[in-house]
Amino acid sequence: MIRRFRARAPGHRWLKVGPGQDCAILDWPGGRDLAFKIDQVVEGTHFVLDGREAASPFEVGCKAMAKACSDIAATGFWPVAATAAVNLRRGTDENVALGVYEGLIAVCKRFSFALAGGDVSTSRNGLSVVVSMLGEGPKGGAWLRKGAKPGDVLLVTGTLGGSWLTGKHLDFLPRLEEARLIRAKLGASVHACIDITDGLSRDLRHICEESRCGAVVFEDRIPLANSTIFLQNWKQCEARTSASRKNCSYVRHSPKVKYDKNMASTYMALADGEDFELLLVVEPKAAEKLVRYWRHPVPLTRIGFIRDRKEGCILISRDGTRNAMPKVGYEHRV
Repeated sequence: MIRRFRARAPGHRWLKVGPGQDCAILDWPGGRDLAFKIDQVVEGTHFVLDGREAASPFEVGCKAMAKACSDIAATGFWPVAATAAVNLRRGTDENVALGVYEGLIAVCKRFSFALAGGDVSTSRNGLSVVVSMLGEGPKGGAWLRKGAKPGDVLLVTGTLGGSWLTGKHLDFLPRLEEARLIRAKLGASVHACIDITDGLSRDLRHICEESRCGAVVFEDRIPLANSTIFLQNWKQCEARTSASRKNCSYVRHSPKVKYDKNMASTYMALADGEDFELLLVVEPKAAEKLVRYWRHPVPLTRIGFIRDRKEGCILISRDGTRNAMPKVGYEHRV
């Protein structure tokens, strides 16, 4: 199995020594910054292998690698090489390991970076995959959570909400290509960025805390995945086990809104996790120009703006009501 893994591991022009040695060796060019990321997916926390929400081994591998890529995308960088450590439950069929591996290399090949090595082990615990990833970008050019300024515009890629209900959390593309395009067009006009994995509300607060600022979000501008998803899936959600329903943020935080499909969908966007979209803070004129000429298939939406810290974070509802941004977010557990 390991020989097969080594033979098919994707490479990269900077990878001098890959799988088969104690360490991978990379020839890192001067004048480029290095991003380093480590992430994991764990059975029972980030996916399940049984029941109607079960992930395939291939989907587990894809999610593990794409999840790390999403954080690299949030820096505006591009992945160069990754390593993966897979822990299998003792007695697991070899096909599970092969399926996970196929998922890992599928993402590597999709974005043309190397699988530089890894490790496989077994234990009494469930399946888990840990991915370490190296990315590269221009010297001093990494997008961070800090850097947002009053007056800056909030932009978001794609649509938000319902990731667990629709299965998007197992089948998504990290926004690497979109980030690269935005960097090419805007340069230093992106002042901050984060990938949305804990819900729009919580991840926006991460930016505000690091940047020491406040923010305004307009409810009617939030790009919702599908305002009918909530009602279509409500009966299914009610029929699930209590443990599974913990993933439905609107069940945990606001059961009273379940009959208003618009508010329910908004709540899903604010509180649900694992959308893997980018929330960007951009200089106003640059943001206006970018949105006007954006032609990429993945939508880019202006949802609000940054303001002074003492004014806090607020959500302006469809009827114009101004309320404090709900302090909600996704808890990574099944």
